[in-house]
Amino acid sequence: MIIKKITAIISTIQIESFSNVLRGHGVTGFSIHPVTGRGTYSNTFTPDELVPHTQIVVYTREKFARKIAQLIAETADVNSDSEGLITITSVDEFFWVYQNKPAQDDDFNFIEALNSNESAGS
Repeated sequence: MIIKKITAIISTIQIESFSNVLRGHGVTGFSIHPVTGRGTYSNTFTPDELVPHTQIVVYTREKFARKIAQLIAETADVNSDSEGLITITSVDEFFWVYQNKPAQDDDFNFIEALNSNESAGS
């Protein structure tokens, strides 16, 4: 099994939508972190010119990585010049701490279509 790590830095205003969309597609494991940084846009009203964003980290099987990254991109799009970035990187090994064992294929899910509860709320 090949595991990929998806890291996305997106606008903080999209975080609730992002979380709902991923859960609707069966992705239950992800982390959300507040971050600050600077890309094409900087906050010239603060001394460090850094802008607050949200970083999302998702671990998944290789066959789901591009689909999840595309889903993040579509959800994160707020029609702005500085919307963030998404990376997909390889993971050499993945272990669950609480079980002290390697991850298995069925630990990672992705459902192509939204379930009816999620699509009705969008």
